[in-house]
Amino acid sequence: DDVGLEITSQSLLPTGSGMGSSSILGGCILSAIAKCVGIKFTGMENTPAEEVEINDSTSLIHAVLMLEQLLTTGGGWQDNIGGLVGGLKLGSSDARVLPLQTKVQRFDLPPKLMEELNQRLVLAFSGKPRLAKNILQNVLRRWARRSDEIMCTVESLVTGASNAISSLKAGDLDSLGQVMNQYWQSKIAMAGARSGVEPDSVRSLLQLLSSKGAIVGGTLCGAGGGGFLVMLASKGKTPRDIETIVEKAVLDGDKLGLDSFSWHSCTISKDGLVVDVAEA
Repeated sequence: DDVGLEITSQSLLPTGSGMGSSSILGGCILSAIAKCVGIKFTGMENTPAEEVEINDSTSLIHAVLMLEQLLTTGGGWQDNIGGLVGGLKLGSSDARVLPLQTKVQRFDLPPKLMEELNQRLVLAFSGKPRLAKNILQNVLRRWARRSDEIMCTVESLVTGASNAISSLKAGDLDSLGQVMNQYWQSKIAMAGARSGVEPDSVRSLLQLLSSKGAIVGGTLCGAGGGGFLVMLASKGKTPRDIETIVEKAVLDGDKLGLDSFSWHSCTISKDGLVVDVAEA
């Protein structure tokens, strides 16, 4: 007899979080179904990251990418890597090779450096959801024109990813913060300053915390326009110190939308996607 599956999904993230939640949810549902029916995807739990080939039809990441294209969400393969593969990693693709050839490299940090990184990471929700599809359409239109600015910006995004890994390998978190700043400016340039990619409240928050010497870097997650903002606190500063600065600005009558932010804990996930089977 045919057997049906009833799927119930739940996410603690708001819609339009910029955290790749559509890709992560798609990966969770596909991997759960695969577990039930005996399909083995590569890129699932216990699969070494160096074995993940996104162009492979047996790859979970490839399957999620196909799902997002069918749903017309406009997502990219990099969201899937970030959510499904645990730890710090670098995703890359070979230039001028079609179909797209991709690979993932994971990097381990010394325990003390990982502890410091986790202590200095600050995560805030802007209170403003965003829809990646709208901003990404603007990015693609600008990319199609191939202006000198856009070509230089794309090159900066590519080198920035490698620079982030180099900063981590060197144990230089302040340098990582600078890379985050450069990355955010590159994303603004890709979408266009008037596209709404950088809400006024986000610009005000970054300017306030930078002027106080409280952070060394920050960027909106995802395509921009709202959602979650990740920052790297200055050495010796804690997430609570950051919150206190913002709370004081709000109490002093700041009208820059800073009261819309909510604050959340943030650490590096070592495991990525894990599928558990519960007893009925």
